[in-house]
Formats: sequence, structure tokens, C-alpha cells
Amino acid sequence: MDLNAVEQLKNVLSSMTIEKDQIIYEEGEPLGDGYILSIGKVQLFKNNRDGKLMEKQTVGSMQVFGVWNSMLGNNVRLFTAKALVRSSALVIPKATLDKKLSALDPFLRFLFRQALTNSENFE
Repeated sequence: MDLNAVEQLKNVLSSMTIEKDQIIYEEGEPLGDGYILSIGKVQLFKNNRDGKLMEKQTVGSMQVFGVWNSMLGNNVRLFTAKALVRSSALVIPKATLDKKLSALDPFLRFLFRQALTNSENFE
């Protein structure tokens, strides 16, 4: 995502500050808002079979996270998201995600779901 797009989104989305080591959401929670990381780093973790957190992906500035489960039709978060440094993110309300996804062409929605299902790291 380019800086110009983020600047435009700042006019319509709220922003939040995320402190270092703050948990943004946890695996197993009901789906909620999505995020565009303006500045910072967020680590996505997944519980393995031993109950230990396993690092899955690091999200950097200008990347989106917390939206892919909505696209897949899942009802819960599949990962835990934790800020690695003090960060700032734009909040994409769940209602906005749901509205945009429901308006998406069913064929494109199918293609996105297939691509995400086949990807090892999504969230």
C-alpha cells in the first residue's frame, strides 16, 4: 500500500496507538476490526499443538492484518497479534469489512478465498 492511499484512508478511518508488547487481538477471539499498520511492527503468532506460541508472520508498515479471516468466512481469529514496537494503525471497522465483502463479486470472493486457503501465512 502506498503512502498516498494511506493518507486518503486517514480521512475516513480512525487511528490507534499500540504500545510495545500490547496484544491487539488473540487467537480464538470472535472476528473484529481489521488494521492497516501505519508505522511499526506487529508479530502474528499461532498456538501449536503443545500450546506454545509459534511466530507466523511479521507485519510491517503499510501492511494490512486482521482482515483475511473475514474474507475466508471464518468466525474467529486464527492468530494472536502483538506489537513488537510502539506502533500506529488505522482501524478498519468490522461492519465496513463485512459491507465491502458482501458487495464483492462472488467469483472474485471465491478466488480470494482459494488463494488465502492455499497460503500458509494469512490473517
